[in-house]
Amino acid sequence: MLRTRLTAGLFLLALQCLSIEALSAQPATDRPAEQKTISAQVMQLIRQLDDNQRMVRQRAELELVELGKPVLSLLPAPELISSQSVREALQRVRLQIEKRAARDSIKASRINLQGRFSLQQVLQAIARQTENQLDWTQLTESQLKQNIEVQFVETPFWKVIDEMTVKLPLTYRINGPRDQLQFQLRSDSTTETAKVQEPVCYNGPFRISIDHLQCRPLAGSEDQELLRITFLIQVEPRLRPLFLSYAARKLKAEGAKGTILPPYNPGAKYELPLGEGGKNLKFTMQWILKSGQRPKTIQVHGNLEMELAAETLPIKFRDLFHSQGAIRRRGNVSVELVEAERNEQPDSQNLTVRIALSYDYGGPAFESHRTWIYHNRAYLQDVQGKKFWLDGSSQTTLESTGKIGVLYRFTGLPGSANPDQFTYLAPTLITAAPIELSFEKLELPEPKQAAP
Repeated sequence: MLRTRLTAGLFLLALQCLSIEALSAQPATDRPAEQKTISAQVMQLIRQLDDNQRMVRQRAELELVELGKPVLSLLPAPELISSQSVREALQRVRLQIEKRAARDSIKASRINLQGRFSLQQVLQAIARQTENQLDWTQLTESQLKQNIEVQFVETPFWKVIDEMTVKLPLTYRINGPRDQLQFQLRSDSTTETAKVQEPVCYNGPFRISIDHLQCRPLAGSEDQELLRITFLIQVEPRLRPLFLSYAARKLKAEGAKGTILPPYNPGAKYELPLGEGGKNLKFTMQWILKSGQRPKTIQVHGNLEMELAAETLPIKFRDLFHSQGAIRRRGNVSVELVEAERNEQPDSQNLTVRIALSYDYGGPAFESHRTWIYHNRAYLQDVQGKKFWLDGSSQTTLESTGKIGVLYRFTGLPGSANPDQFTYLAPTLITAAPIELSFEKLELPEPKQAAP
């Protein structure tokens, strides 16, 4: 009985902090009542995990899994549970929910919005429904107040964005380090045309377009040409792509009459990293054309695979300089705040934060995580909510079995700033997302003459 009361008490203490964060992330009129109901249900099921009857324990575990993603922020950290069997059950629950959430996260975000709204209202609805961060600070107040008619019914994110750039003189770019899609006005003098005028293919959370298509004589051959296509693949800002892999044999090009174009390097396999904050990636394929059998149009289809760090969760340390040694947990990763130090300069200040991480389990996910842990995003925040993203460097400071340490250096902060919160954004699972690519009726340009 004492053990149960102690567990529940510690759980309630952790729940108070997590509930505030969960409520602020998803505003809704009934959210407090809904959160309270789910919290009570989760607490009851956790108590049942320690029941004497096996059937009761098994049913409680299944019900926790069925509650899904909202449960993750309500589960107590393992170190707060004294019963080993309950800890193991909660670890199984957490792992199953995370895997399901990760699978769901690599599906296309969809928007439902119909009617006449201001541009700002539309952008706010898109951000809220998809969890993709949108930045419209470069647009004027009059532009944001402009009313537009929209009819989005389960419309994928990238189709919505492309439709917006057609209806309005807007263009966008992805700010990878901040995971934002930034909008700006497209002036008449801008040479860039609306993106939907490009051949484009949508698949899940990916947008693939033709960046460049070129034909030129094949060196060493009098009757063959080299068809070279450069593709641009874009990923929804909420996701963190790691690398793209594809094989030449799995990307096929054929003429209108079904003539198959042989790949220039049929045995080639490629693995392209996206790099720090990468959300856009260009990749190229080449095929051989016979000059005498040159089709007017071709179609290209095939399969690729993108490795993603899925389901990124924020881990926050408030009251930064008085929280050293504190441990926070989201998903299957625990983060300890080892040290925070401020260094004041004449007109600015630098702030160093050192953390230590550990996962509940090792394996390929953790091994992959180690190779790019220093790329994980982090930011500081003051009491007014202003964020200070990392504008310095980060480095691995220690490694041991199942643990890794990272040192973040925030440089050039305003001297008047008083950031007292550190947030580390941690992916909980690494997963491979298949991509199906398909383009129809691509017109072939005339071949460029080889240089003399």
